[in-house]
Amino acid sequence: MYELTLSPDEVREITGYKRYTEQQQQLRCHGIPFTTGKRNQPIVLRKYLRQPVEPLPKISEFISPEPNFGALDNGKTS
Repeated sequence: MYELTLSPDEVREITGYKRYTEQQQQLRCHGIPFTTGKRNQPIVLRKYLRQPVEPLPKISEFISPEPNFGALDNGKTS
């Protein structure tokens, strides 16, 4: 049944999330195109992923929980 698209279990496995909104956010972060189904579940075509399908890094691995206040100096020193 899921020849052209990823199954819901595969989407859950590669994104690491169960909730559809979190799955969508993860897919957007990695630039993977998708559409949504009747219940807002993401539908991903297999052709958009490299084979074999591996779990994606979490968004929290890209975003620091602390702001970089040193960037406010913009490289200028007093």
